[in-house]
Amino acid sequence: MPLTWSQTVIAFGNADYTWAEISIALELAQVTDGVSSRRRREDIYKKLFQQHPEKKKKTIQLIMKIKGQEIKQGVKIPNQVDVTLKDIDLIISEVLNVKPEVAIDVT
Repeated sequence: MPLTWSQTVIAFGNADYTWAEISIALELAQVTDGVSSRRRREDIYKKLFQQHPEKKKKTIQLIMKIKGQEIKQGVKIPNQVDVTLKDIDLIISEVLNVKPEVAIDVT
C-alpha cells in the first residue's frame, strides 16, 4: 500500500525540514513501496541514484542533517559515497515520522 500524507505526522508550524527534504523522503518511501526484499530495495535505490545523481546528493545532505552533521556552503559531495538502507530508513522515519512495519508470514 502506498504511503500517503495522512500516514505521516508533520507539524508544519515548527517543522525541522523543508518541503524539498520532505519530498525527497516521501519519494524514497514510495519508490520501494510493497517491496520487502532487502536486495531488491538496494537495487531500486541504486538505479534511482544512478539515473538521478542530484537526488543522491540531496539524500546524503539530508542524512547528514538528521545525524547533526553540518554541510558548509559550497562543499562538493562525492558521488562515490554509499547510501545504506539503514540511512534511507532513518530518513523515512525521522522526516515523515513513519515507523517501518514488519510483516512476518508463518505458515
